[in-house]
Amino acid sequence: MDKVKLTPRLLAAARLAGESRFAVDVGTDHGRLAVWLLQNEMAARIAATDIRKGPLSSAVATAEEYGLAERIRFELCDGLDFPGAEAADAVINAGMGGETIEGILSSAPWTLGGARLVLQPQSKLDELCVWLHITGYGLEVAALAAEGERLYVVLAARGGAEGPIFAEDALRASGDPLLPRWLDARIASVQRAIDGIESSQKKRRDTFELRQTLKRLLALRKEP
Repeated sequence: MDKVKLTPRLLAAARLAGESRFAVDVGTDHGRLAVWLLQNEMAARIAATDIRKGPLSSAVATAEEYGLAERIRFELCDGLDFPGAEAADAVINAGMGGETIEGILSSAPWTLGGARLVLQPQSKLDELCVWLHITGYGLEVAALAAEGERLYVVLAARGGAEGPIFAEDALRASGDPLLPRWLDARIASVQRAIDGIESSQKKRRDTFELRQTLKRLLALRKEP
């Protein structure tokens, strides 16, 4: 049987998860990540969850295609809301908005106890990083994955860990070769947001936080 292939984004998430006794793939969608973890002997046990029946059915079909359906626990639930979830030592949450990830972790405070969290937010990156820091999770490492012109950031965090607050600092510490490209894209995006607010004919919003973000990114980009 051939091994399942992952997109660069999901492959980065799978690698950051490392080896585990019990991994949970939250929002599994097509189930390929869960299959990859088993095929590569990265997880002894695995649960795949999704809040929607359609994606979970697709995940079951993928597992059946690779002969692994009997080794994966499929749960139709919201995030980590299933019996026994707290036994997980690795939780992977890829492809959701940062605010959704916050909600899932808020509803599972046991994740502060040491499980490795692999998070790939599609939005609200800075807000998620600040929330993790305030709540008691620390960033351990970060990685970038390129899919065409788009770059995705993947974070690994753990309750009580020591680490930087923001993703760019974790990427710098990891020596990620894609960091300059990612910083350039973020700087351009933040600058566009500032310009859009300041030129709007509607009621202006304060751009202080955006300007602070821009200042932080520019300073990091200038470092050798």
